[in-house]
Amino acid sequence: MLELDGLHVHYGNIRALEGVSLRVAQGELVAIIGSNGAGKSTTLKTISGLLRPSQGTIRYQGAPIEREPTDQIVRLGISHCPEGRRIFGRLTVRENLILGGIQRPPAEVRADLEMIGELFPRLRERMNQAGGTLSGGEQQMLAIGRALMSRPRLLLLDEPSLGLAPIMVERIFAVVEDLKRQGLTILLVEQNVHHALDVADRAYVMETGRITHEGPAAALRHDPQVERSYLGH
Repeated sequence: MLELDGLHVHYGNIRALEGVSLRVAQGELVAIIGSNGAGKSTTLKTISGLLRPSQGTIRYQGAPIEREPTDQIVRLGISHCPEGRRIFGRLTVRENLILGGIQRPPAEVRADLEMIGELFPRLRERMNQAGGTLSGGEQQMLAIGRALMSRPRLLLLDEPSLGLAPIMVERIFAVVEDLKRQGLTILLVEQNVHHALDVADRAYVMETGRITHEGPAAALRHDPQVERSYLGH
């Protein structure tokens, strides 16, 4: 479904990605793990059109998209749930969700509000509450729900557990697993390596803008270098 080939991205003179290649098959949950600043979020921003590669290609369902604008990438079926949630704090939960489906017919948006309420019962209880008054975990639910409102075929999910209490992390990852069971294709960036490898089919390890390891998640869990660097063994 998604293929990155030799992707290079620069922030001015700083090299953020150097020759990144990866693939995500339809129905897979693929994780990108690594330390802070490794280039994980940059990879997702480049896929979604927020950054432009200086070299390399991004193919989605066989077609190149590395020069497409972000709104067109959303129309093609890719939705990005960014690091830090980025919800609109003064808007209600309902209004935040509606913005996520702004390119879709109103009747479909209304139906999907019900779907999000079933997926996140807490949001259903708070539909008329301002997003900025929600807890951190509830705001993360809202960010994921907003990303789902565009009915994506591929969800780019950036650091969903960041800054959350352990019990909320468990709830968020339970939702991620549920979305996977429903057949949604997911590319997950996550510093919580234990949780990422638990839910992923395959994973890539990224260090200083490069892919250093890749393979089935279960195999990476027992890779000596991954254990030493990320799993605390």
